Amino acid sequence: MPVSKRASLGTGFGVITGLLVLSTALAYRIQESFSERSVAIHRHYVQEQEIVTNLRRLLYVAGVSVRDYLLNPEPQKREQYLERVEDLRRSVTPLLVELRSSSPHPAAVAELEKNIQGLWAALAQTVDLPSRGPTSYDFLQQEVVPRRTAAGQILQELESANRTALTSSEREFSETRSAAASNLLWLLACCLLVGVAVAWFSLQYSNHLEEQAAQRFDEVLDAKLELERLSKRLMDIQEEERTRLSRELHDEIVQNVAVLKIEITQALADLDNSRAREPLTRARELADRTVRAVRNISLLLRPSLLDDLGLGAALHWQTTDFQSRTGVPCEYIEEQVSDTLPGAISTCVYRVTQEALRNCEKHSKARHVVVRVSETADQLRVEVIDNGQGFKPGQRHVESLGVLGMRERAAALGGELQIDSAIGKGTTVRLTLPLKAETEKHTNSMEAHV
Repeated sequence: MPVSKRASLGTGFGVITGLLVLSTALAYRIQESFSERSVAIHRHYVQEQEIVTNLRRLLYVAGVSVRDYLLNPEPQKREQYLERVEDLRRSVTPLLVELRSSSPHPAAVAELEKNIQGLWAALAQTVDLPSRGPTSYDFLQQEVVPRRTAAGQILQELESANRTALTSSEREFSETRSAAASNLLWLLACCLLVGVAVAWFSLQYSNHLEEQAAQRFDEVLDAKLELERLSKRLMDIQEEERTRLSRELHDEIVQNVAVLKIEITQALADLDNSRAREPLTRARELADRTVRAVRNISLLLRPSLLDDLGLGAALHWQTTDFQSRTGVPCEYIEEQVSDTLPGAISTCVYRVTQEALRNCEKHSKARHVVVRVSETADQLRVEVIDNGQGFKPGQRHVESLGVLGMRERAAALGGELQIDSAIGKGTTVRLTLPLKAETEKHTNSMEAHV
């Protein structure tokens, strides 16, 4: 991958990530700012409305109190009336202070304070008026009512101004929010454009990489098929060489040594010299051992049973030989195995079983081994099962050269080799080979690729 393309992709993804982070931070900041501002606007409105409502309520209570006192100005109620007026004045004073500090209309608040102070003064003078009569009524209409009315009008004006300020603030708030949303949308649009560009570039380069990967895969597949074909050819050559050597050993050397043994035996029968008998006897014994050794070598290279009597007889001899060499009971089970199997399949089964028994002899420490061969209409199945110590595949390298050879033999015929094992539970080597059409199909496909 060229450095420029890698740097371009990294830069593009970095820009997208930065824009997304910036958009998220901006959106969060806008949300927080607007939430705080909206809460502040409504809190200020509710606070002023509450102050105005409380002042209006207290002015109403003051009017009712002076009216009740003038309607019944008994001497014993004079002190109660004055205390009531003083309580109202103390309740109004903090509200006026709070209104003065929060209201954006200081002139109206000052006028309201002036009228309320005049109202308190008029209410205090009420106790000096004569009981009932036109004087009390005139004082109420000229001094109390106008001040209370003026204070009420100012409160209405403040309430109306408060509503107007709320409407104006909400309008400004909406405009500010729209502007912020517009900026955020522009930022997201830039992020989208950059993302589309980076995505297009990434898709182009991904397609390029995919084409390269497909090309490399085809090359690897061709090389694998070529190696399989070469491996199969090498195994065929090896089997041919083994067969030739086995026949040469059996037909030439064994027969020659056997004839030599017969000649020595005949010489011993005709010889009267006792001094010459001893070396001839040793020569006969040596010839006998040589015959057995060469015959064993011939059987190891390729048993004649495999070609003469078929797979079943060869496997039976192999298990018997394994049991005689190792002393481990080896049971051979055959289920409907044909005597007319293709030579390639018979050789594969024989060699895989041979390697499995060799590994069992070297590593398993088994007390009992079972070789089971079964044939169906479409496949041949071979299992070599031992009750040895087993192994954990992750703890040892099971793919030895022998196992790799077994897998290659199975793959060359379109088959499959499985090895199942666990610590203390033995090992099972399972070979499955397709018969006839499947084998021909695999061979033809491999040759077609080559």
